Amino acid sequence: MHGTVVHHAVVSVVAAAFVALVVALFLLWRKKHIGATSGADGLVSSQVPLPVLPLADVERATDGFHSSRVIGQGRHFTVYAATPGLAAKRMRPHLILGDPGGRRFPPAVRSLTVPPHPNLAALVGLSEGPGERVLLVERAPVGSVSLEALLHGACTQDQPPLLTWRLRAAVAAGAARGLAHLHGHGIAHGRVRPCNVLVDADAASPSRRRPRQAARVSDYGLSVFLDHDDDPDLLDVRAENDVYMFGALLLEVMTGRRWDGGRLADWALPRIRGGAAEEILDSRAGAPTDKAESRLLARTARVALACVGNDRRSRPGMPEVSAILNDVEAAYRPYDGAREGKVEEEDDGEGRLSGCLLGPGRSVQKAQSLLGLPV
Repeated sequence: MHGTVVHHAVVSVVAAAFVALVVALFLLWRKKHIGATSGADGLVSSQVPLPVLPLADVERATDGFHSSRVIGQGRHFTVYAATPGLAAKRMRPHLILGDPGGRRFPPAVRSLTVPPHPNLAALVGLSEGPGERVLLVERAPVGSVSLEALLHGACTQDQPPLLTWRLRAAVAAGAARGLAHLHGHGIAHGRVRPCNVLVDADAASPSRRRPRQAARVSDYGLSVFLDHDDDPDLLDVRAENDVYMFGALLLEVMTGRRWDGGRLADWALPRIRGGAAEEILDSRAGAPTDKAESRLLARTARVALACVGNDRRSRPGMPEVSAILNDVEAAYRPYDGAREGKVEEEDDGEGRLSGCLLGPGRSVQKAQSLLGLPV
């Protein structure tokens, strides 16, 4: 009995040491100076250190990948709670069989590291062993839920429905910022879907004036590795596909309907083109409170139209999409005496930016250009 107690105590100490080590590495990684240079194609390439952790320590932190630690399931990974603020994504066995010896795993994962961003669930480490490939990722705050569940799932009392237009604007703008950050560092997401956008559980709180971290994009870039498609010449095509699928996501946010293989576009785009964007709006969010909000929603609908309704060569880039959605988000900024969801009347919600990735002058110009794209 005494020996068993000592054994468990030692294991606990080791696990605690692992937690301290990983968190320390994570904080160091976030603060470390990032050396970035601009390539000839205008993209930024970054070298970000990525810790490699012993598989035994990851197993201890997840209680041996115990089922009680599972916090998510996907086609490629099972996700486990590891340490405070971190999750372990354990690759499914059938994918490991396609990479004997793990020759592709470390370099492929390292190619996906980018400087930290508040709208990304960042990669912070990796681990591997015989028959095991594990990613350590930044974990969303407790209570966070996927955009898929909020729009289409059965929400509990602890997960209020994503109803207000203000919150939808914040989520759309946050997801666009995360994708623009990825594209700016030469990485395409590859699977832009509501299930890969995590919404902060606190974002719906009226006390949060500007929920800048309302949404975090997750699972980015993994399709390049998992689908064995790492041709750098296809980056532009994949980025353009990201824009298209973000437009699809934006239509889901505005309508509350599923993409359904493109049937949503067939229904919604003709109405937007005809100037009847109000006909596609999700009734659960309520009617626009005034003309200013109606204009903002119509503007957002035109962004979705520009992403989905144009051919590949005419689509806007994610920086332009991000700029206009930042502007829409900023117009929803609460002010004293305003009820939740009401849009500020000043300036008709136009011309104000909320920390856009581009400079203010250029952002406005790009946004105006976006709205004038042929449709």
